Amino acid sequence: MDTKLITDITNWLKTTDLAEFCYHKDDNCIEIKTREALPDPVQTTCHLTAVTAPALGFYYAAQKGQSLALKEGQAVKAGAALGIVESVAKKHTVTAPVAGTLRVISVEEGKPVEYGQPLFFIEP
Repeated sequence: MDTKLITDITNWLKTTDLAEFCYHKDDNCIEIKTREALPDPVQTTCHLTAVTAPALGFYYAAQKGQSLALKEGQAVKAGAALGIVESVAKKHTVTAPVAGTLRVISVEEGKPVEYGQPLFFIEP
């Protein structure tokens, strides 16, 4: 397609109140959309607090030989232990940053986790 034609169409579109324009000729097609044609970005707010993995490793709910049964809907206190992430050299405790209700458990026992991966979501 001719670049001059594209430039002419774009310049013409700027002088109109059209938000989008589609041009077909022979086997050629141009579709131009202005910013006004784009949907407004979705504005969401989340009231949940993410509890993220403090290191790369494997998640365990408790030390070997101990048990910690976490359930969605359970109340947790700020600073409460939610499990550990065991890496090659160290065990990192996962703690609740806020008090509230445990709404989402997004990690499974013994599964690998990445640094910063959300493990839990707490509703303060």
